[in-house]
Amino acid sequence: MALSVGVHNHYKRIKVAEAQAHAHAASSAAQLKTTAAAAAAAAEQQNSFPESSSNHHHHTTNNEDLGSTMLVDKYGNNISNNVSSSSFSLNETDRGLSDLNLSQFGRAKTDLENGGGETTTSDANINSIANEGFGRTVEDCELDKSNIIIIGPTGSGKTLLVKTLAKLIDVPLVIADATCLTQAGYVGEDVESILFKLYLESGQDLERCQRGIVYLDESDKIRKSGGNVSISRDVSGEGVQHALLKIVEGNVINVPKEPGRKNPRGDFLQIDTTNILFICGGAFSGLEHIINRRMDSASIGFGAQMKKDVDNHKVQGRYFDNAIPRDLVQYGMIPEFVGRFPVIVSTKGLDEKNLVDILTVPKNSLMKQYNYLFAMNDVKFHVTECGLAEIAKTAFSRGSGARGLRSITENVLMETMYVVPSIPSVHTVYLDAGAVRGERKPVLLKDPSMTVEKYEALCKENDGKHPEGVHGANQVCVEVDADNDDGFGEAVA
Repeated sequence: MALSVGVHNHYKRIKVAEAQAHAHAASSAAQLKTTAAAAAAAAEQQNSFPESSSNHHHHTTNNEDLGSTMLVDKYGNNISNNVSSSSFSLNETDRGLSDLNLSQFGRAKTDLENGGGETTTSDANINSIANEGFGRTVEDCELDKSNIIIIGPTGSGKTLLVKTLAKLIDVPLVIADATCLTQAGYVGEDVESILFKLYLESGQDLERCQRGIVYLDESDKIRKSGGNVSISRDVSGEGVQHALLKIVEGNVINVPKEPGRKNPRGDFLQIDTTNILFICGGAFSGLEHIINRRMDSASIGFGAQMKKDVDNHKVQGRYFDNAIPRDLVQYGMIPEFVGRFPVIVSTKGLDEKNLVDILTVPKNSLMKQYNYLFAMNDVKFHVTECGLAEIAKTAFSRGSGARGLRSITENVLMETMYVVPSIPSVHTVYLDAGAVRGERKPVLLKDPSMTVEKYEALCKENDGKHPEGVHGANQVCVEVDADNDDGFGEAVA
């Protein structure tokens, strides 16, 4: 929730800056037009000569029309078309929050047009920011950005969450790896390379680049290294944090146009990072122990705190929710770096139900990908609900989060994907919990009359086990050449 609010505020800050720039441009254009009209009227009065009153009145009227339709600069050039086209472009490109496809708290597009052509407003979104007249009149001010630090276990969706939010507000996003960064002058990428990647991601549009989002992944890897720092400089840890200070805070940074070694005589891009939102994410493994020592100090007696299992993902999530900047400083981040990230949010570890949803619900879910792969061989892939639950249970026990789902599924289906292309009679691959646990191999249904429903009925009659000797339903079997078996892995006395 805090991450969504932070990204949404970034969008509103950008729109306020654009509106202020448009208002300033419109005011300058109107002032220029008024000045030019006054200068044209004064010049006309100096060049006028005595005529009849009717002719003089007619001539003045024409001059007024000319002043209202023709705009000249100090060199006498006609710039009326430029001003009018500029005003038109401002009106056409000015987008409000109503163009977002978000819910009530971010979406402002609540005006519905009925059949009669009248405009109505939904009661559910009556407090939408896009409704005219909504909001209060306050003193004008500049909105500062609020950089964010995301703490959460691996595979909990930190990167995916930032990607999704960046798509919703339509701003360029670059995901940089903090482990590749080093201090200036050493082998590795300089911190300015992050801004150059954002510049390329924005289509080399400098204005669009200066309102993008930078997600610094694995930021916990740049913490200060322990030991005696006088022996060698920490160029990939504390040195990187020092180099990021001015960029994160908001300054005009000179970024080399050509990546690689800096050339003092080379071309530079001046990128203003004032409106660039920086988000740092990392697992911060071990931070829960620091928070545990702060919150649950050792004590005895009736009011003593019970020892908690910090390895439990629910307990770990509650500790991450209570993280404060002092905990990050003890972890190894310098105070100046932590102070430039006022918002600290956390993500919870995924439970088994969440992992099952990840396997099946998303558009590019893992099960849909395997369905597609087997369909290329004209084979149907069927996985039971107990099979999905067993995959999720295994991934949860390993503690690898959503990233562990593919590893488990690949190991289970490796032999199946190897033999299926060479057996043209296979029409269905059947995967259940027993195959995931390794009790047996996945089943290949070959006989056209052997459907999934029929095979499950036979298994039910056999106490849930694979019915041996059934025609058209065989387990995956990979032949091994016994002559070439060297006994690798066997115990040797």
